[in-house]
Order: sequence, then C-alpha cells, then structure tokens
Amino acid sequence: MGDNGSTEIIGGKRLAKNHPLVECLGTIDELNAFLGDAKVAMADTQAYKRRQLIEEIQKELFAISGIIAGSAAQVPDAENLTALIAEIESTLPPVVGFAVPGAHAVSAKLHIARTVCRRTERRLLSMGRPETITAEDYSLLSVWFNRLSDLLFLMAREEDARH
Repeated sequence: MGDNGSTEIIGGKRLAKNHPLVECLGTIDELNAFLGDAKVAMADTQAYKRRQLIEEIQKELFAISGIIAGSAAQVPDAENLTALIAEIESTLPPVVGFAVPGAHAVSAKLHIARTVCRRTERRLLSMGRPETITAEDYSLLSVWFNRLSDLLFLMAREEDARH
C-alpha cells in the first residue's frame, strides 16, 4: 500500500512518491492518459490511421515506463518518429506565428499531450540517469520524447487543417 507516502516499482523496490523517478513515471502515465483522451476524440473514419499511431505510442510509453523502472527492454527508435514528422510536415503549410491551441477539440487535446510530453522530457532530465539505464539508452529516451512532442505538435496542426 502507498498510504505511507511510498510506492512500489518493478522488482519490489519502494520509493517515495515524490522521488524523481516516480515523478517521471507519473508524468509518463499522465501523458498516456491524455493521448488516450485525444484518441477517443478522433471519432471520424479519416482519423483511423492517427488513432492507430497513438495506440502504438501508448504501447511504447508503457515499455519506456518499464525501462525507467528497471525492466530490460529495448528503447523505442526515434527514427520512426522522425520519419512521421517529415511525412506530416510535408503535407502542411509552413508555420507562420504561434499556434494557439483551441481551434478544434482534438487538436487542443493533442496540444495538451504535447505539453505533458515536454514536461516528461524535463522530468527525465531532472531525474538524472538511474542506475538501471545505460547512458546510451538514457540519451535515446531524451531524444525520443523530444521527437514525440514535435510529432504531437504536427498532429495537432494536421487536425486543425482537416477541420
């Protein structure tokens, strides 16, 4: 039980609920929930491909949480996100000025997920590299979250363009 201000992570290790690693895991969980909210809001049939993409990202977030908590798994490849970024970016007009969230409900939800993703990246960096993660994997995770936030920004713009 977590009534005493601690929580259990993979392997039975208990940490304070405000431990940087637990903060990072909690922010990943929050990001996953916001992505689920955006996915549900994409009700039209044109959004099927994007709903599938969000589902894949959610699965990767679960794997990343496990990696951070100490399970042995492979860090997702940021190159896949980079390719998707290029694909979506090629279909959109250039950015002029600031994007103000709220033009459409789904894009607003994606912008919320993007900001939580940025916070996740900050939590990861402020946590420092846990002993359970190699320096290379820690660096790859940082890049992955950075690319994901870029992708979410473009997905929000794409939604605005569709509506």
